Amino acid sequence: MHLTRKLLMTCALALGLAGNAAQAQDTYPTRPIRFIVPFAPGGVTDLTARTFAKYMGDALHQPLVTENKPGAGATIGANFVARAAPDGYTLLLGTNVTHAINPRLIAATPYDPLKDFQAVAVFGLNGNVLLVSNSFPAKTFAEFLAYVKARPGSVNYASGSVGSSAHLAAELLKQEVKGLDYTHVPYGGPSEAMSALMGGHVDFLFANIGAAVTQVKSGKVRALAVTTATRAAQLPDVPTIAESGVPGFEVVGWMAAFVPKGTPPSVVARLNQVINQAQKNPDLRTTLDAAALIPVVAAPDQSSRFVRDEYDKWGRVIQNAGIPKQ
Repeated sequence: MHLTRKLLMTCALALGLAGNAAQAQDTYPTRPIRFIVPFAPGGVTDLTARTFAKYMGDALHQPLVTENKPGAGATIGANFVARAAPDGYTLLLGTNVTHAINPRLIAATPYDPLKDFQAVAVFGLNGNVLLVSNSFPAKTFAEFLAYVKARPGSVNYASGSVGSSAHLAAELLKQEVKGLDYTHVPYGGPSEAMSALMGGHVDFLFANIGAAVTQVKSGKVRALAVTTATRAAQLPDVPTIAESGVPGFEVVGWMAAFVPKGTPPSVVARLNQVINQAQKNPDLRTTLDAAALIPVVAAPDQSSRFVRDEYDKWGRVIQNAGIPKQ
C-alpha cells in the first residue's frame, strides 16, 4: 500500500489517544516550548514550523518559540533535541533529511534517528515533479523513458546536492525501471539546479512541486509526472509516475514532530492531539496548501512506523546506488 494511503487517515484514528491527552492537559505545558528547526530561515520547513507553532501555541496556552539551528546537514539542530531533557519542552521539526537520508549518508551523524527520538505526528508530505527542459524531445513520461533507454549514459539530470530528494528520486527511478542510465550533475542548491534546467544545461530534474508550479505554469519547463501516490492539486493534469507505468513508485519529502526518547506518553499524546487538530484549521490549510504540503493525521505509533519505513527505504536506495558515506 502507498505510504500516503497509510498516513492520510481520518481523525478518528487519533481519538484513541484522547484519554492520555486529557491526563496531560491539566499539567502540561506550564511554560513555553522550544520548537527547533534544523534548517535556515525561509523555505517550506520554516514556513511549516512557524505556521503550526501559532495554532499549537493557541491550543496549548503556551507559546512555541521557533528557533532555527541549521548546520552540518541539519544534524546540529536534530542532535540538540536528541540530547534535550525528555519533558516535552523541546520539540523538533524533523524531515526525511534528518531521519531517513542523512543518517545513511553522513558517517559522523551524532544521533540515532530511531533510538534517540519519539515521533509525535506528521505535519505533512510534499512530492516532487519530473521536469524536462523545453528543448527535451519527450512530451510524456512514456516518451521520456523510451528516449533515455535509447541513449544510455548521454542524458543528464540536475539536483541541489548529493543525497537530496531530487537526487534519490532519480536513483530510485533508475532502480525501478530496467534500462535507464543517466548522469547526475549536482548543483549548489535547488534554485541553481532549476536555473540549469531552464538554461538547457541539463535534461531533467526532480523538483519540489510547490517550488516548481510557477515555472511549469509560465512554460519555462515542462512537467511530465509527479512522484506522489495521487495527482497533485497544484498540477492536476500531470499524471503520477505510478499511473504512468511504474506501479508503486512514490517519493515524498515529509516533515514530522519529534521529541527526545523517554518523553512521557501522556505528553506525546497531547502534542499529537494538538497537531492533528491544527490540520483542520482553514487558515493553516490555506497557508500550507499554497506550499503543496499534503496534510496528514496519524497517531504516534503510526508516525514512528512511517519514519522507520522511510529510513529503511532510502537506506536500500542509497546502498543500491553505491552512494558513499561522507
